[in-house]
Amino acid sequence: MECNRNFLTFVAFVFHLVCSFFSTQVLCVDAPFIHIPGNGVISGTYLKMFRTQNIKAYLGIRYAHARRFSPPDVELTPWKGIFNATTFGADCLQQNPMPSMGPETDQILKILSSETQQGGSARKYEENCLYLNVFVPDGLPEINGYAVVVWIHSGDFSTGSPIDVNPFQLVFKQKVIVVTFSYRLNIFGFFTTDDGEAQGNYGLMDQAAALYWVKKNINFFGGDTNRITLMGHDAGAISVALHMTSGEWSKGGFQKAIIMSGNPLNAVKLPADYEGSLDQVSSTFGCPRRPTSMFMQCLRKIDAQRLSENLPVVSWGPVLDFGLSNTSYPFIENQPEILFKRGSYHKVPVIIGVTDMEEVLTLFKDNLDAEISAADLEGFYNDIAVNDMHKLVKNYEWCSNYDLIAESIHFIYDNDTDKDMRKSNKHIISAHTEKFYITPMQMFAEMIGKDQPVYSYVFKRRPESLLQELPRWISVPKYFDQVFVWGNPYMTNTVNWKSADKKIAEIIMTLWANFAKTSNPTKSNVYIKWNAMKPSNDSVLLIDENFNTDNLHNNQRIHFWKSLYPKILYYSADCCNSTNSGGSLLITKTLTIISTLSIIVKLF
Repeated sequence: MECNRNFLTFVAFVFHLVCSFFSTQVLCVDAPFIHIPGNGVISGTYLKMFRTQNIKAYLGIRYAHARRFSPPDVELTPWKGIFNATTFGADCLQQNPMPSMGPETDQILKILSSETQQGGSARKYEENCLYLNVFVPDGLPEINGYAVVVWIHSGDFSTGSPIDVNPFQLVFKQKVIVVTFSYRLNIFGFFTTDDGEAQGNYGLMDQAAALYWVKKNINFFGGDTNRITLMGHDAGAISVALHMTSGEWSKGGFQKAIIMSGNPLNAVKLPADYEGSLDQVSSTFGCPRRPTSMFMQCLRKIDAQRLSENLPVVSWGPVLDFGLSNTSYPFIENQPEILFKRGSYHKVPVIIGVTDMEEVLTLFKDNLDAEISAADLEGFYNDIAVNDMHKLVKNYEWCSNYDLIAESIHFIYDNDTDKDMRKSNKHIISAHTEKFYITPMQMFAEMIGKDQPVYSYVFKRRPESLLQELPRWISVPKYFDQVFVWGNPYMTNTVNWKSADKKIAEIIMTLWANFAKTSNPTKSNVYIKWNAMKPSNDSVLLIDENFNTDNLHNNQRIHFWKSLYPKILYYSADCCNSTNSGGSLLITKTLTIISTLSIIVKLF
C-alpha cells in the first residue's frame, strides 16, 4: 500500500512538472496535481471564460471534521489515491430553499453567483460540510508567491454558501489566490447553553480551522503565507472583526482584513439570551430541556436533515463564550467594542466600508414606490427610541421619555430645505445607515487607527446595467457593491454590462488586490487618493464616478450618534428610573439637550 502511494505521488509530481512547463502554451485536461504533505495528492480543474481566460480550481477539499455541538478537529486522515478536487462540496445545512430576500436582492445574488455552480446542478446540503475551495491564477507566481484572499460568505449565520460568489475575475485579472469555504450554520454552528455544556461559536471555530489549513498549506498552491487577507461581507464581515479579537483561535492566521457591510462593534449575545429559543427547540423535538447533557444527547440523535428543516425561527449567531468551556479557549471573551477599545485584538491593516443605503430594500420591502408620511417618519424615530431604551433599562415598562429621544433624532434629520418628494424615505434610511453602519465604522477606525492603517469607504454608486426600474431616490442597497468587488461586469452572463460598470469594477478589484498584496490599496495601477483614517482626519473614500474623499469628522449626524445620542439615552433612562419628584430635573436636562442640539447644527 505504501509503495502504491509513493508511486502515485511520483506520477503526480511528474505530471505537475509537465503541466507547469506547458501551461502557457497548451491546456492540460486537469489542473496540475498538488501534493499536500500529510494528506495526499489532489487533482484540480481549469475554469475557463472566453477563449484565453483560465484559472485553476481545487474544489471540495476537506479542511476539518466536526462532531455535532463540538469544536472542529483539524487532524485529517490521509486519503487514498488521488483526491478528485474538481467539484464543490456540499453546503452546510440550512433552510432549503432559502427564503426570498426580495426580488431585487434575489436578482443581485443570482448575478453574484453566476456560473459558480457547474452545469446549474442543484445544491446539496449536509451536516458534514467543512470543505474549502482554492482558486489559483494560471501561470507562474511571484517570487514569494501569490497574495491570498480568504473569503467568509455573507448571510445571517443561518444561511449562505461559499458558492454565493464567483471569484473568477478577481483571480484572473488581479493574480491573487482566493479561498472560499463552508462553516456550520444555525443550530449546528451556534448552539450554546449557559451552564458550560455547549460553548457555542462552533461556526466561528470552523472559520479558524479553515484559516489554519490555509496558513499551513497554501504555499503548495503557490500562495504566500505571509500575505493572507481575511475578507467578509455582512455576517462574514462581522466574523472578520471577531477573528481580530479571537485571541489564540486566529492568531497569526491572517495579516490583513477587509470588512464590508458589517458592524465590527456589533454586540454579541449572552448565552442566557438563548434560553427561550432552547425551550422552543426542546418543545419542537420532544427533547428534555434539563439536564443539558440529556438535551444535547437527544438532539444529537435526531437526523440532521430533520433537525434543520423543523427548527423554530431563532436568530442564531455569535455568543460571548468566556468561561463556558474547560477544554478550549473562548472565542469571544468580551464584547467586541470593549476588546477593541482596550487594544486586545490582532493588529492588522484594515479596509472597512458600507453602502449608503444598506437596508433600504428590507425597510421598504414592499413599498419602494410609496412616499412615507410625516407620521410614519415619527413612528420610525419612536421605534428607535423604544428599542434603545429597552436595551438600556432591561425592561419593557412604559417610560415617558421616549418622546425626548425621538424628538432629538427628528431635530437632527429635519431639513426644511429638502424639497424632494421622498425626503421622509431618505431620512429614514439615512438615520438607519448612519446609526448602525457609518458611525460604528468611524468609531472602529478611531479605536484601531493608532496601531495600523485603516481605509474606509462609502459606496454611493450602484450598477447602471441592473435594476434600472428601482425608484430614483434609492442609491446603493446591501450586496449591490459586491458586483464590483468580484468583477461581475466582466462575466459572461445575460446582463448587457455598460462600460461604466466595467470601469468601476476594474478600479475596485485593483484597490482590493493592491491592499491584499501591499497593505496599500492605491499602491499601483490606479490613480485615486485614499488616505488612511486619522483621529484628526476621518477621511473616507466616496465610491462613485469621481472617487472623491470626505471627512466624517465634520459630519453633524455622525457626531450626534457617536457622542450626543448616548448621553440623551442615559439622561432619559435615569429620569425613567427616578420618582415624580425628579420632574424639574427632567425639564432642566431636556432644555440642556435641545440647546446642545441647536449649537451642533449651527457649528456644522
